[in-house]
Amino acid sequence: MRCTSGPDARTAAWFKASANKAQLSTHIITVKPEGEEHAHRIRSGFGINQQRGAYGSIDYLDGSYVKDSQGNVYLYNPIMLFPTYSYLKLEPFNGDTLVCRTPQPIANIYGTVCYATRLKAQISDGGLAYVLDVPDGATQPNLDIKFVLRGDSLYQVPDDYITFPGTTVQVPSVLLGVTDETGMWLAMGEANTALRPCPYSPTMLPAGVKSEPFNLYSLDSDNDTVRYTTEVAIDGNDVYMTNPYSPDTLQWIHGTLSGGKATFLPQYIGVDKRSNLHLSFLPATYTTQTSPDGTIIYNYVKAPTLTFDYDAQARTLATDPQARVAFLINAGLDEVNAIMGYRNPSLTIFPVQAATPADPKIVQLQAYDEDMGMGFLSVDFYPIDTQNRPLPYTRLFYNIYLDDQLLTVGPPYYNNVSTPFTNIASNYADNEYFFTQQEIHNVYLTRPFEKVGVQVLFKYNDQWYKSNLVSQTVEGTGVNELAHDAGVPVRQEWYDLSGRRIARPSQGLYLKVSRYADGSVKTEKVMLR
Repeated sequence: MRCTSGPDARTAAWFKASANKAQLSTHIITVKPEGEEHAHRIRSGFGINQQRGAYGSIDYLDGSYVKDSQGNVYLYNPIMLFPTYSYLKLEPFNGDTLVCRTPQPIANIYGTVCYATRLKAQISDGGLAYVLDVPDGATQPNLDIKFVLRGDSLYQVPDDYITFPGTTVQVPSVLLGVTDETGMWLAMGEANTALRPCPYSPTMLPAGVKSEPFNLYSLDSDNDTVRYTTEVAIDGNDVYMTNPYSPDTLQWIHGTLSGGKATFLPQYIGVDKRSNLHLSFLPATYTTQTSPDGTIIYNYVKAPTLTFDYDAQARTLATDPQARVAFLINAGLDEVNAIMGYRNPSLTIFPVQAATPADPKIVQLQAYDEDMGMGFLSVDFYPIDTQNRPLPYTRLFYNIYLDDQLLTVGPPYYNNVSTPFTNIASNYADNEYFFTQQEIHNVYLTRPFEKVGVQVLFKYNDQWYKSNLVSQTVEGTGVNELAHDAGVPVRQEWYDLSGRRIARPSQGLYLKVSRYADGSVKTEKVMLR
């Protein structure tokens, strides 16, 4: 399915005159409005983002909205596959019906204001486009989209789907699309949005129960054994394991011990900020098939339980290496929608001792930009100590100093955090200011600075062990000169701003990671047009 876009001769004029506005608004609602917040709803709908090559029905996304005292509702991140960290205003219309009057500004990308606009599908030989909906005989486009707020559920009044010619692909007839100031569609949008309360509660580790770091081993796509870090706690006949996909959040997975077996059932885990999904633990079995190009494909099927052999003396949990069993970190509980699969898993105690973590390396520092309202820091550190011995990610943190002042992650500079903190978990990512790519940690710094310092911390037996404080000034040589001296990169990787790796980037803003033969790494923001 090809997505196309292009200006219509009448589009800009209609767009400028829309909703009787003499001038398009450029005020983006980025500060959470006053009112009652309904957070961590399960969000579903139809999304399109050509940059990611993504389209289709999506479920189990994390959604939220705010209702104020006048009955206005503000939908956060109005386009699921294009995070804007802004709000879309829905106004009272009739009873429990709300109206979204478009165009509304939702993002500013390097000075270009992007709008949420009601569009209709237009299919031609060139592909699929969404354009302004101008009924026959009308002089103005239809720019309103209706929503309903009923109880704790918010949903868009559904529109029809149409079939893309020559395929079985269904696309919505009406889209809340992303456009520029002329009304041209930017190949992103959302339709038939629904937010419903989450019926599940995540497992909490009982008070007073302490966990220990464990190694989690599983097979990767090449059947090589890969090690991850998790935390395990045993309390009588209950066993708890943290979600290895999100080790910074300490989301717990619960199992029971009986007769030398540890059994885990399907269960809800919680919200993961990086993927913006409601995640679940799903036992599974798997089969393999080989594609024509030789790639091995793993097909997962839900299983009722996952059972480990538990050796209390050796402190191990192991599955049969001959059995094709796995557990999935999955979007929802209903069907397989794996975010990560751990095949033939086993767990062993992670031997730890008091140790000083190795120093971090600042690989890129960009000065604070007044127009963007932020600077950029990229720091590299492996989970090892000064003797090159591994350290568990779950016990590793870092501090950032701006002009010798310890950075607090929280208001007023990071308003997406309700409980401020200074010790940043090594794998912390919020999909907005903090992004991780294995050992690379990218941070957007939201206040002016001249110097940045980074220090790694390791927690052992309630004591903190610290690396040296590594600092760099904005005027310093930094990574650009280092990378130039390192020659041509041996590998380049592309990521979107959510931290997802992109095979073939198209138009948009990306992070480009260049790796050099001497081990140095350069991370830079790149706008592709």
